[in-house]
Amino acid sequence: MSEQTNANNLDFKRKSKAQEAGHTLGIASNGKAFSYCHNPKTCDNELGQLGRPGNTSIPLPVILPDEAVPRYAYTGGFPSSGHSAILDSTGHLWVSGCDRWQQLGLGSSDGGSTGYTWKGGRLWQTQFQNNLHLIEYLERLDPSLNSRDCIDRPKKWIRDVALGGDHTLILSHNKKDVIAFGKGGEGQLGLASKPWVSCPAKSKVLSSSNADVAAVCAYRHCSFTLDDRGTVKNVAGKCSFEIKGLQRALDLCRKRAHEDGLISSEGCTEATNEKD
Repeated sequence: MSEQTNANNLDFKRKSKAQEAGHTLGIASNGKAFSYCHNPKTCDNELGQLGRPGNTSIPLPVILPDEAVPRYAYTGGFPSSGHSAILDSTGHLWVSGCDRWQQLGLGSSDGGSTGYTWKGGRLWQTQFQNNLHLIEYLERLDPSLNSRDCIDRPKKWIRDVALGGDHTLILSHNKKDVIAFGKGGEGQLGLASKPWVSCPAKSKVLSSSNADVAAVCAYRHCSFTLDDRGTVKNVAGKCSFEIKGLQRALDLCRKRAHEDGLISSEGCTEATNEKD
């Protein structure tokens, strides 16, 4: 099959479609990740959200090293400033696209937001980059994630990922720690303060010390977590579930989490906003 093909001719086993940024990232049955702009009005790939060069209107394979076998795909962002992520079969997270607000999380947590450095001095990445700082941070929070259990390796560090408008959420494999980074002025990172930008940090609001977090969701400046039944657990940021776009984002997040085996059902709509 030609790689320059219509999206309808590709058999995607996983696909993420950014509602506002207008791009799609999918993993085909042949094991390759493809990307394209499904809405040319809001997607132009100038900031690299497709993770590859070339025609933006047709699915083309993203650029990844041979050892990075894509397993899950995630997309987010606002019009003309999207970002994308791929979780590979060894548990590593690859990120591409807009990094203006540090939503790719490529800077070390040791340096804080002021110590963040952008690779090549650019506020975006046109190819997927391996986020090794994130793995190191997750292991510092929970040293048990550094076990050598090969059977569990695909889910070794990261259980779930969600991309908001200008921020990113990572759920640790321990189902307790939620890591947030990117723009935080609306409180969407769930930190003790509302930093304008932040490198990867543990979210006080979204993390849990007792009940398990099953999945994470994000839309625009809003973040929320789901329990095993798909019920909204904690919420951070500018959120109102009366907003049509946010309710649709929640429905899509539940659907994805159910398909990925993270929740047992597509749950209820109310937010419990529990505090641990």
